[in-house]
Amino acid sequence: MRGMVFVPLLLAFTSIGAYSQSAKISDWPHLVDANKRDAAQKLCSSYVDSPKISEKVEAQKCLTNVALMGNDIVLLDGNNAGGGELRGSYTRDAVDAAIKHLDIAMELAPQDLSIHQGRLHILEVSGSYSDMVKALDQSCTIYKGADAVEAWLAYVVELDDLGQYRVALDFSKVIDKHYPNNPDVVGNIGAFLMMLNKPAEGIPYLQRAVSLSPKDPINSWDLGRAYDLTNHSELADKWYRKGLSLETDKKQLAESSCIYGNFVDEKLHNRERACDLEKKYCAPKDQRACGDQHPMTQK
Repeated sequence: MRGMVFVPLLLAFTSIGAYSQSAKISDWPHLVDANKRDAAQKLCSSYVDSPKISEKVEAQKCLTNVALMGNDIVLLDGNNAGGGELRGSYTRDAVDAAIKHLDIAMELAPQDLSIHQGRLHILEVSGSYSDMVKALDQSCTIYKGADAVEAWLAYVVELDDLGQYRVALDFSKVIDKHYPNNPDVVGNIGAFLMMLNKPAEGIPYLQRAVSLSPKDPINSWDLGRAYDLTNHSELADKWYRKGLSLETDKKQLAESSCIYGNFVDEKLHNRERACDLEKKYCAPKDQRACGDQHPMTQK
């Protein structure tokens, strides 16, 4: 990890006139990037009481980064995927100080999306997941931009990549509370319930997601998977096939068709059809229905 990492999207600024000094507040990213902590702190502290709100906001964004500089640690982060990873983070005191600066900035400019994103990012990087979910709830209440849902969904993807399925589920439920009936959000809730070994609980969400967006291949496929995991093979077959019929990405279609071929063999017990699918879509090692392990049956 580098000695300093900018909080994402906090660098979106415009050139701002100086406030009683030759240096401009817009110079702060260059100072932070050059690891000139003291210079950045001195410059930005001189703008915290500026009569211009835009300058005061930039000062707090700057001081957020200053609070993190030189306070790097390595975090061992466990996850719901049965493992964990070592990754870069920051000390608890540095995180607390940075969040305080962002809270001040948010009071000054509540509709600046980058402030909300920066706060979520710091809490995520520091492993402060319960605080991250609470911060999202507050941000959903405050921020009213039309791009809000897409902005919040980006963190769901990151949490998924980190294997933080429980946090991603709670995060998604907060989005659903504030922005109900979004098929991506509802579908994510169902998917994360499956990933947490609760497919039966996920089925109502996935049914709702499919009804909200009937042409979405992912939600249809996930609904089939949930039925498969709960041993409702006929319904699983219906929704697997629906998902495949809607899939337009050739690579994903091939991968899903291979999985479906395994399902046809193991759950529908149609080995001949399964073998045809597997020969077409699966690597040789995954062509389970095409060997001599058991007699061919049809359904």
